[in-house]
Amino acid sequence: MDVDGSAPETVMISADAPARIRPDGAAPVISELCQRIQDENTLQLRPFRLILLSANLNEATNFWEQELGLPQVGVSNQAEGVAVGRNLSWGSTEESARSIIILTDTMAAAAMAGNALAVTTLAHELGHVHDEFARGVAVGFPKSRVPPDARNWPKVCDSIANMVWGEYAAESIGTRYMGREDLRDCMLNDPVHVAGVHDRLRQSVWNYKCRGQDLVSLWSGSITAIGDIFANLGRATARLQFVENSQEALARLVSLPKEAALWKPVIERLDRELQLLAAKHYSDWGAEPFRGIQETVALGFEAVGLYPTHDGNNLHVRVP
Repeated sequence: MDVDGSAPETVMISADAPARIRPDGAAPVISELCQRIQDENTLQLRPFRLILLSANLNEATNFWEQELGLPQVGVSNQAEGVAVGRNLSWGSTEESARSIIILTDTMAAAAMAGNALAVTTLAHELGHVHDEFARGVAVGFPKSRVPPDARNWPKVCDSIANMVWGEYAAESIGTRYMGREDLRDCMLNDPVHVAGVHDRLRQSVWNYKCRGQDLVSLWSGSITAIGDIFANLGRATARLQFVENSQEALARLVSLPKEAALWKPVIERLDRELQLLAAKHYSDWGAEPFRGIQETVALGFEAVGLYPTHDGNNLHVRVP
């Protein structure tokens, strides 16, 4: 289908062959939901062109990433949670910007039935579309979406910082549609997520020290894992806005097992940095809006025992 050539404000709803839902039946309800979420949050969705309902989110995402020439990132699949929706955006100008959303067919069916968590998922993905477009219009679209070279430490930090903000911005929209019980469950799972990924990373560090893993694979895997922790922390800190006592909720988020306790100051600083950015309009961000978040990302690597330094040309990772 010609996504690039489609007209603004024209959103197609399609389904892949294995999907257990018919697009013609889903389209009226999903379209109405999207319009309601857009109106209630004043979202800028000019580049939004397609919702694809899929029986296999990972396969559909990989296919579209390949078709669009985007980096093969796939979707998150951790023991602590599996992705059920994905936004893909491309284009380097206001006119060329395009976005699509891929939803699992089960999540789409649940949203049609009015399930709050499913509506939250759709709103979260629409939040991504809005954030990437509004940010691009105000401060410039990314020149490249290719993941940074693992040896380029400043770019690694910047890439993760961008991802953290995107998740925070999207979840700030999505959580508005979340039921009280779902919000409670998510907030109970957030520290479990940090501790679980932290434990697996520490095991990788131990394997390296025991010569069961080389430094290159340890470093590459740590970038993915640390990125996953920070992405969920972006969502977790956004949810703090929607509880009666955000300070108590933050205290619960940082109440981690002893092994992961070094994440406490990292999470507290990340929360402050994200709030500072959220209080400003994109156009008021300045030249280096993510510097504070980048520094916080560096502290996250240190929390698992990895100490990278970059001299402008070479990366050195110390693993004491």
